[in-house]
Amino acid sequence: MGKEQTDEKHEIKFFKGIYKLIEFVSALCLCGQVIIISIAVIGRYVFSYTPTWSEEIARVLMVWMSFLTASMAIKDDTHVRISVFDRFFGEKALKIRDAVFSVMNIIFSLMLFLEGSKLVMQTSRTKLPGSGISSGVLYASICVGGLFMAIMLIYRMGARLCRRKQ
Repeated sequence: MGKEQTDEKHEIKFFKGIYKLIEFVSALCLCGQVIIISIAVIGRYVFSYTPTWSEEIARVLMVWMSFLTASMAIKDDTHVRISVFDRFFGEKALKIRDAVFSVMNIIFSLMLFLEGSKLVMQTSRTKLPGSGISSGVLYASICVGGLFMAIMLIYRMGARLCRRKQ
């Protein structure tokens, strides 16, 4: 096995590792939501008491899960899209369109990362009222999600380029 094949396997392991990490954290967010919402519902209807933090933490977990799973959908190429116009264009035009859209999406994702970082800095000293955790935790999901989206877009573009060379 040559050096290029070894490097390629390490790169693929890197992206698979990131994907598995995102998948694991997203699953934790979903489990956390289910547990917290169950506690809130049981508390409300059985004990006539709802923890003040429950709705807020469930919402934070939902936002984190949304941004993380968006990057998974990018890697898997399962985002919702309008494909009705695809039949009017040739294969070459569709490839050009996909490349342009990928570059635009990478720029957008990096903007999410950069602007999300600024937002985290601005909100890190404020607290969410129900739980008392830093607002920066909520807004960090934008930053992290944007970074992972950009990484997965780069992975997809690289995979397309490698397929084209073969």
